[in-house]
Amino acid sequence: MRDGIAIGSVMEAVERAFARSAAGLAPWPDPHPDRNPAEDEYSRVTDAGRYRIIGARADAWADALVELGLASIGGTVEWIRSPRTDLSRARTIVPKVESALRVVIARSRLGEVDDAGLTLGAGWPADVIAWFPHCGCDACDSGSQDELDLLDQHLLAIVTGTFRQLRQGDRVITVVGDSRSTGNIDWRRAGRVLADPRGWEDISGTSWLPVAATSDGKP
Repeated sequence: MRDGIAIGSVMEAVERAFARSAAGLAPWPDPHPDRNPAEDEYSRVTDAGRYRIIGARADAWADALVELGLASIGGTVEWIRSPRTDLSRARTIVPKVESALRVVIARSRLGEVDDAGLTLGAGWPADVIAWFPHCGCDACDSGSQDELDLLDQHLLAIVTGTFRQLRQGDRVITVVGDSRSTGNIDWRRAGRVLADPRGWEDISGTSWLPVAATSDGKP
């Protein structure tokens, strides 16, 4: 915790902020509970604007972290490489802990809607670590809650210092809390890279919530 702020308090603040930021936006259930989409759904994006609820969740995280005194909002966003998305606006969440990762939340074009998608970046300059939705076609739609949960997992991992992403060319290893994605790299090699990341770009940082001092001044 930071001066008595535990992660549970952060999530409570996020929920309060989300009630404000998501006003007028509606969640939706998984349209494919049997995971059997129609063939024509793969080339169709219906109602892209409803995905704005993901950006509203990211805004809620930003507002909550600032309100709790854990972060501030930065100015101009700098990227290591092009995000490969059509961005309409972006802002940086700057943690008070210098060794923690900065976060960039950027609205991006989805279908015909300029700000329906969310491009998430981390580090400074920032690198893209995730897109929401990863694919906006109707066939890949699994409902809004899956997207919101995945965004929460990424931001929670960054705030608690458990997020890590290593990149070497087109090879990427991502650690989000207890989950690991290795893409086209086998598990054993990924484990070796995580233990010794020399030659790889490594995006990681400490917790935004350092351990509070006890009454005797020790952590």
